[in-house]
Amino acid sequence: MNRTYRIVLVLTAMLASLLWATGSVAQCQSERVILQMLGTRGPELWDGQASTGYLLWLDDKARVVIDAGPGTVQNFERSGARYEDLDLFLFSHFHIDHSADFPAFVKGGFFTDRKRDLVLIGPSGNQYLPSADEFLQRLFGKEAGVYPYMSSFIDPDAGSSYKIIPKTVASSYKLLDEHEVYAERGIRVKAVSVHHAVLPALGYRVELAGCVISFTGDMSGRFHTMPDLARGSDILVAHNAIPEDETGAGQLLHMKPSYIGKLAADAGVKKLLLTHLMKRSASRKEENLMLIRKHYKGDILFPKDLDVFRP
Repeated sequence: MNRTYRIVLVLTAMLASLLWATGSVAQCQSERVILQMLGTRGPELWDGQASTGYLLWLDDKARVVIDAGPGTVQNFERSGARYEDLDLFLFSHFHIDHSADFPAFVKGGFFTDRKRDLVLIGPSGNQYLPSADEFLQRLFGKEAGVYPYMSSFIDPDAGSSYKIIPKTVASSYKLLDEHEVYAERGIRVKAVSVHHAVLPALGYRVELAGCVISFTGDMSGRFHTMPDLARGSDILVAHNAIPEDETGAGQLLHMKPSYIGKLAADAGVKKLLLTHLMKRSASRKEENLMLIRKHYKGDILFPKDLDVFRP
């Protein structure tokens, strides 16, 4: 290898490191990335689709699960994904329809060859919902967990093939700055607090292979933090759980269609996926689409379970 070629290699590596450190994203290598729907509905039992959950593939390996509502573990299996390949679980919050299948993932994973630690990221808790750390302890804690026989996966002193490593991200109306919460093995994740009534909740931005896929989670939009987090996303997954005329608790928990349109337009996203549908929103799809299209002119899709999308 001649001296000039070595210098070029060193400079290329330095530039790549600088772009990663400064948050710049290279051109999206869409052929390397797939977003797959593990669940596209809310907590209702009505149309045979699973509750909320998403799966990110990189280079034909399942790497990130975002939320794990009821039914998502079966769709994970149907997708052909391998538990051994996962790097992390991201939880927007710990409502049942976003988290109930997580212990099923861990139990099923016991029968695989997984050796690497698994990261679990989620928001802080309050009197209504646990934090990420508390979620794991209440599930698998040796003394008071629901499933103490699985405690070896979180007890640092117990023997197990791998550990589940929790990371709690502070979430409240006083903490609205973006945080980088993960940056390993070619995947970078940023999180921000979003307004979900009185419940701690996070929105996420995942960068991989130069592509950006963002997830609103459940939110009303009152913190107005998602437009900056999702800026320039190749795909934005937004939850369309209510119609425009929703009142009461629903409009404190979820975005109205007009707000979804404004968010997608403001953030300049390339594609908008509408998920977490409930009866009250699914029955008014055309009306919701019309309200969204008043603001956002890009592609809009209503995915079903196991649908796949490239950025």
